[in-house]
Amino acid sequence: MEPLRVFTFSPAWGLPTAGPFALKLLAWLNHNGIDYHQVFEDRSDRGPLGKSPWIEQGNLRLGDSDAIIRHLAAQHGLPDPILCENAGQARNLGLRIAFEERFHQILEWELFVHPEGRREVRSMVLAQTPPIVGQLVFASMARHFARQLHARGIGRLQPEQIADEGRRLLDALALCLQGRDNWLDEAGPGITDFAVWGQVAPLIAWPMKSPVADHAKSLPQLRDWHDRMRPPIRS
Repeated sequence: MEPLRVFTFSPAWGLPTAGPFALKLLAWLNHNGIDYHQVFEDRSDRGPLGKSPWIEQGNLRLGDSDAIIRHLAAQHGLPDPILCENAGQARNLGLRIAFEERFHQILEWELFVHPEGRREVRSMVLAQTPPIVGQLVFASMARHFARQLHARGIGRLQPEQIADEGRRLLDALALCLQGRDNWLDEAGPGITDFAVWGQVAPLIAWPMKSPVADHAKSLPQLRDWHDRMRPPIRS
């Protein structure tokens, strides 16, 4: 079998990558013992779909975390983890969508629009690029995410409304983690845990003081779950 290369954003905040969807993929790969080489690539436009993560294996270049997981599951003789065949899986599908769609927008808002997040991203960009280029790159990124979040709806809300929605979603997640041995999937850590954790992990890990991240850090169920989920950083 050809070697598997997984392209992700660089590590940040003690996590193996800053990318929420790449965190999901890495957690799934590690859980299933699938060997891979992680390649750090901060330009998502170089991927086949213009987003991170993506994989390369032989002549194959494949983007989208769900499509990648389905492909690799079939390749390694594993059940399709994205299937929805019973009531429990249907409920978990709703949870994944809530976090990978709506909560993801809140994460992006705190990272690219909230003053604390903007300051951190600006520092990260300037550390990786020449000063004048870094300023231009950061300004372009900030404009892009502000426009995108406004178009998707979350950017039209007041900051306190965004924070309130994020806190309510995290409170719901903490309730879901009670029981079932503190996992979201019934049989132990599975695709729901990996997907939702990918969205929550950056807020728990980053050092900035932002409302939803602060609330995530305040919930012991989430902190414990995060510690059990976190995969190692590869050199």
